Amino acid sequence: MRSYARINRRLAKQYDRWMVAMHYVKHTQRIHRKTIQQYLKFMGKRSVAAANHISIRNFIARISEDGASLNTVYRALGVLRLFYDFLNLGGVVSYVPPRFLRLRRPWLIGPRALTESQVRRVLSAARTQRERALVEFLYATGCRLGETLRLKIEELDLDNRTARIRGKLRKVRTVLLTHSAAEALRTYIAGRKRGFVFRQDLPVAKGCLTRVDGKWTSMWSEYKGPNRIRSRKHKYHGMVDQLPYAVARKKHDAFIARLRLRRRLRNAPLAKLTVQTIVRQIGRRAGLKGITPHVFRRTFATHLYNRGAGVEIIKALMGHVWIHSTLRYVQIGSDRLAKTFDQCHPLEELNAETKT
Repeated sequence: MRSYARINRRLAKQYDRWMVAMHYVKHTQRIHRKTIQQYLKFMGKRSVAAANHISIRNFIARISEDGASLNTVYRALGVLRLFYDFLNLGGVVSYVPPRFLRLRRPWLIGPRALTESQVRRVLSAARTQRERALVEFLYATGCRLGETLRLKIEELDLDNRTARIRGKLRKVRTVLLTHSAAEALRTYIAGRKRGFVFRQDLPVAKGCLTRVDGKWTSMWSEYKGPNRIRSRKHKYHGMVDQLPYAVARKKHDAFIARLRLRRRLRNAPLAKLTVQTIVRQIGRRAGLKGITPHVFRRTFATHLYNRGAGVEIIKALMGHVWIHSTLRYVQIGSDRLAKTFDQCHPLEELNAETKT
């Protein structure tokens, strides 16, 4: 049997280039690439160009048996539809097999928005200036995590309470800041004039106490630049067999304290995992589980909508292209639901007219 594995990989590579040309965000590219690699592995030596809807159905069944959720399966089918659309566009296939399959639509339930009292608890649980500024900014602007990390001081106008955000596909929009968020950012930034707003706060260097040739030795580094080590140095405190560890540790700590070592901060933003961990820890202090940066984006949209903001305004602030994307974020609160119901339902007026 002839092997088409090499040709399949070549088609997948061409689709990678097509995603770049279509300006798919990197996260979307990774998802598509992973799904297509799974599909190529399933097809083996068979040609993806010769596949039919039965082949696609068998692949969907295989990943379902391997433990894929309904959401994952639904997304995989969507990826294959786009992949075969690309092959059909290039004349490789005459029809698109995944378009002949239908799946039960999953419930797309995202994280629920916080209530206003829960937001108050989260704000109170922030301990450091960075934590306060981070939470205030996420809630005040509804920015995505990546947008928050890319934000630079030069893009802030704290006097006018605005920030210039670079969103998906490098689209630039202006978001507004509340008074408290602007003050929290001003306090956190302090005297800094440029660079990333939310940066890595490195602790004071403490050196290292270790054994070298039977001697208690303090070792430390001096930095020439943000990441470059100028030199590594050491100092002996005494023989291991003559000096107890506790005494050597006191000598080490006292010596390092006199040096006043400090690592220079790197010109780099916080990592995504770091911010997610910070937000999760703040949420736990507030007695809340499952708090993520994205929860604040959903909370931002929901609270604005429940307080009367139009969907078009929220759409512009969030940087959405399509209105239905904004509607997925908005969760109608029970207070607004009841108020709108009382205002719009005519039964009370009809009863009043009947009595008169």
